[in-house]
Amino acid sequence: MAQATTILVVEDALGDFGLIKSCLQQAGFCRDDHEPSLIWAKSLAQGIAQARQVRPDVILLKTSLPDSSGMSTVVAMNAALPNVPIIVLNGVDDDNFAIAALEAGAQDYLIRGQFDYKALGRTMRNALVRAKLESRLRLFEVALDSAANGIVITDVQGKIEWANLAFTQMTGYCVEEALGCNPSQLVSSGKHDGAFYRHMWATILSGQVWRGELINRRKDGSFYDEAMAIAPVTASDGSIRNFVAIKQDITESKAAELLIQKSEQQLELALAGSGLGLWDWHVGSGEFATSARWCAMLGYGQDEIEPNIRSLEKLVHPKDWPLVCAARDAHLSGETRAYESEHRMRHKDGHWVWVLERGKVVVRDADGGPLRAAGTQLDISDNKRLNQEGSELLRRIESLMREVSKPPALVERERSGELDRSARISARQRQVLELVAMGCTSAQIAEKLQISPATVVTHRRDLMGKLDLHTVAELTRYAMQSKLGSE
Repeated sequence: MAQATTILVVEDALGDFGLIKSCLQQAGFCRDDHEPSLIWAKSLAQGIAQARQVRPDVILLKTSLPDSSGMSTVVAMNAALPNVPIIVLNGVDDDNFAIAALEAGAQDYLIRGQFDYKALGRTMRNALVRAKLESRLRLFEVALDSAANGIVITDVQGKIEWANLAFTQMTGYCVEEALGCNPSQLVSSGKHDGAFYRHMWATILSGQVWRGELINRRKDGSFYDEAMAIAPVTASDGSIRNFVAIKQDITESKAAELLIQKSEQQLELALAGSGLGLWDWHVGSGEFATSARWCAMLGYGQDEIEPNIRSLEKLVHPKDWPLVCAARDAHLSGETRAYESEHRMRHKDGHWVWVLERGKVVVRDADGGPLRAAGTQLDISDNKRLNQEGSELLRRIESLMREVSKPPALVERERSGELDRSARISARQRQVLELVAMGCTSAQIAEKLQISPATVVTHRRDLMGKLDLHTVAELTRYAMQSKLGSE
């Protein structure tokens, strides 16, 4: 089986190189003399130069060379190519030398003349697999060490085995100081009791992820807020081997959160004093958020009103809704600088509440289209009622003033109902009545009006009937009072 593997053999003896090549061919790593994946170097210097040029996947290194011998050969090659797996070929079966070679960076150790192609092939494949795993581990370590959050790996007792740069920056402890320590002992602030940590350990030892916030102490003694998640790492048999903790310094966000809460409380107090309710509308999605005060003025809790602009149509009076939409759309399109509307909204118990709503688009897109609007709502029902009562009182005062300005005789006639009766008198009869008030006789009235005396008598009789009068004297007195009332 051919392998796409580049192999550097550092061997000064031609015969030994031939044996190694034969084993590699039998193991499936190279096929013929022209195989470009097999490179031969006869000295350490030549091997390092060729390795830097072609970057081999694995190096078979003889320790006794013309320009180097012993452990220094391994050290030099590993220093030149630290991430390339090295298989040491030594002529002596020396356990101490083998251990030293592995500690110096070699992947494996073979004794010259005591291995066949199977052993060499197996060693080669194991070295390549380990090299890939180590490469991935280095990549992960770089990624973890570059993470913004602190990352700590501990054993099952909680002792730190690895920590990244962010952890050292967060706590003030260097990695060397942290290794072997328990994080809770290293940065404990004393602000959490034993029950807190017992619950944490019970959670992670049961195989679950623990998440929470805590206050820790840096090396310099200052406190900081931390959000942390701890996850257990299990082996194939399900047993817990390690714990991984992800830590985030949330001191600044906590301070900002407290500041926001304080500002919100101050705003809430100010709004409570003013009676204003707040609303926030995301125009595109239709999301319509309202404050507790906004809902309370209609008798609802915040969770009782659907947070969507559609809910308004159900609350606004049907006769007012078109006016509300017209005012709102005029502002959204940019025709007005702000939105304002006085309209009625249905209270939870069924009665209508007059509100004054004001708002403005606070975010527009690049084309000027509305994205977000916000505003206030005020209950003006009392003002509306006072205005209505004031208008009614004004009408009553005006009516009273008109009554006061009338002549007493006219007032008396209105009270007695005479004006209602006089409304039934014709124009000709009114002329007759005016002449009676002047003291004219029937003949004089007939002459002035150019009618017959008999007609005058008929008019006088009709007048007495319409005015509920029984004698000529009563008619004369009524005629005179009517004349006074009209002056």
